Amino acid sequence: MNKLEKSRLMLDETVDTLRNKPLRSTYMEKLQLNKKAIDLYVKEGVPQPLRFGYAVSYMLENCSVPVKEHDILVGRFVEILPNEEEEAWLDSFIGQWGARNITNFLYDMGHVTFYWEEALQLGISGYIKKCDAEFEKRLKEGADMRNLMFLQGMGMIYRAYRRYIVRYAEACEAAGMTEAAEMCRNLADNPPSTFMEGMQFILFITSIFSIYTAHMNATLCCGRVDDLLRPYYEKDIAEGRLTREEAGAIIDDFNCKSAIILGRGEHQMSGWTASDGYDTGWYRNPMYDSPTYVIIGGYSNKEGRNPLTKLFLERIHPRLENPVYVYRRTKDCPDDEWTLACDKLRQNSTLLIYNDEVVVNAFKQAGIPHEDAVNYTIHGCNWPDLGGKSLNILEIGGPIPRRLYNTIFDLDGNLTQNFTSIDEIYKKYEDGFRAEVKTAFEKYRQSRKSDKGAVVGQVRSCDCFMEGTIDNAVDCGRTVSYKLVLNLLRHVGTAADMMASLEANVFGGDDPITLEKMAEALRADFVGYEDILKRCKNAPKYGRDDDRADRHAYRLMKILSDVAAEEAVNPETGEKDVYVVDVTIADTNHLVCDKDIPATPDGRHANEELSENLATTKGTTESVTALLNSVTKIDFGRCTAGAMNVRMPKNMVSGDEGLETIKMLFETYFEDGGMQLQLSVADTAELRDAQVNPENYPDLMVRITGYSAVFVDMCPKAQEEIIKRDEVS
Repeated sequence: MNKLEKSRLMLDETVDTLRNKPLRSTYMEKLQLNKKAIDLYVKEGVPQPLRFGYAVSYMLENCSVPVKEHDILVGRFVEILPNEEEEAWLDSFIGQWGARNITNFLYDMGHVTFYWEEALQLGISGYIKKCDAEFEKRLKEGADMRNLMFLQGMGMIYRAYRRYIVRYAEACEAAGMTEAAEMCRNLADNPPSTFMEGMQFILFITSIFSIYTAHMNATLCCGRVDDLLRPYYEKDIAEGRLTREEAGAIIDDFNCKSAIILGRGEHQMSGWTASDGYDTGWYRNPMYDSPTYVIIGGYSNKEGRNPLTKLFLERIHPRLENPVYVYRRTKDCPDDEWTLACDKLRQNSTLLIYNDEVVVNAFKQAGIPHEDAVNYTIHGCNWPDLGGKSLNILEIGGPIPRRLYNTIFDLDGNLTQNFTSIDEIYKKYEDGFRAEVKTAFEKYRQSRKSDKGAVVGQVRSCDCFMEGTIDNAVDCGRTVSYKLVLNLLRHVGTAADMMASLEANVFGGDDPITLEKMAEALRADFVGYEDILKRCKNAPKYGRDDDRADRHAYRLMKILSDVAAEEAVNPETGEKDVYVVDVTIADTNHLVCDKDIPATPDGRHANEELSENLATTKGTTESVTALLNSVTKIDFGRCTAGAMNVRMPKNMVSGDEGLETIKMLFETYFEDGGMQLQLSVADTAELRDAQVNPENYPDLMVRITGYSAVFVDMCPKAQEEIIKRDEVS
């Protein structure tokens, strides 16, 4: 059986499994191994690095290593539907540790990009040698025992990974899969030397981490795979070991292996433990709904066009919700790549587009050198990284509507001062944020001073594959080059509408409302003030290409961005010492962070949801062109990540004409400064019918934030949220 035949069989298996997998299917073997490891090694007096190392070693030595004849790459896991006895055991285990902490000794939840460049260069055997050498050097120097134990724990993890790979070599040999066996043998003792070995190595590290050595929801970014694997691919092609079609089949298998491990359902708008019967839940499947990101395209430190970028784009399959592909668009991207990316978007593939012209520059604005800025990555769900050299360690900002409300009104809904102009509101808004940021950055700077020279004994599996952990014998939080502070700029649509309404109805117009009268109406949630509610609803709205509202979106975001950047400069030294970057991602927090925000001047009632991410207030968008024009008026100069959800009807994107429409539309959006875009193509009527007749829509995919979901696998509440998103044309 050749690789092309195998990839077709693997795809059929994956789609069938994902669509028909029982909701309550469980990684029972993994949980049972967890329990046994706890009983054997999680004891008082055993230092955490050794406890962790022994427990993980036990799990990877005793877990199954299943293979199938049509596997190109290997790395499967045992998942079953529990019987009554097994379900009782599972309930007991969950009851002992709690659904959110069932593993006890596993703490790592991922949400990072590993330092894949080093990983591919060293391989597992190289990590073992490097770790052992550092241990011996420090032992001779009389180093602190905590650093030594940290290295011991890391060494045990590397050896456990290696043993797992060897066990897969043995399983492949027993099954007569000689090519796969040889590949695994080589990866156990050497770094990858071919494209296929590179893909297998990334899959091994990612899947072992996600299933066995992390806790749950261990979303991980596989890095810039086209950039990382380009040398292997070009060498294989040149030396006749590989054809382009065979490389595509290997990518297919990688995509399938990344998808098949998921559960069913969607976590952000549904449940966490399958208690509502609509989702698998984390405790049953640690990867239940965890997006695995793959980055392709974009600027590089390597010269010339990368032939792998288009190949990876071609192999993105619209029926798979994982992995999540991020295509980094540049202004000079080849037309065939851009056409292909837009075609994949309109097929509802799990694909996000980021604008390198914006994001690379934003990282450089934060103080990141060019050579690292061009290697930015994104992990689930739309959070920024710098390829294993960064961690997101502090958040400032938050929901802009809440900040704005608290600027104008106190806890009882009374005015905080007698504002006489919109500029006075902006001044207090800025002053309040600046005071918060000053305090936060002062604490951050003090904490960094206290970190110097500190030792730490906790080992997590992600420490094994991040920058500098072996060299410094401490966790990655203390070793990575860039500790990013995220400036959360959230729900700007609602906030812009609030300010536009105040400007139109209080500080302008022929018949202004007093601000005190507006406050009365808001305290009453507009009951008895229906005339004011009508005026608020009719005020200019963000998302209609109306400068009267859009300029407030620009100003609200720009103030917070400027303040954070200014305060990143140390007042004592005059030098920038905080890597602060803006992010607009809010996931689905607009559904929960509104609970304590009373009625607002845009006509929003108390406890009504806010606008999501960069979107408008629901029901205000009039056309996709107007929407995107409004968004591009925002200054994204320091913004590194976010989500711009667009839902369009099928008739607008169908055929050659539809493809050209979205190509030009989205190209203009990015050329005008748009940062990110993700598309769902679904008619409202189609979504409604899918609720009634789910059997007719097994492959209907929709975008959530930084990942996709099968619509019919979502709970009714989540489905309604997707339907409420404006369909624009």
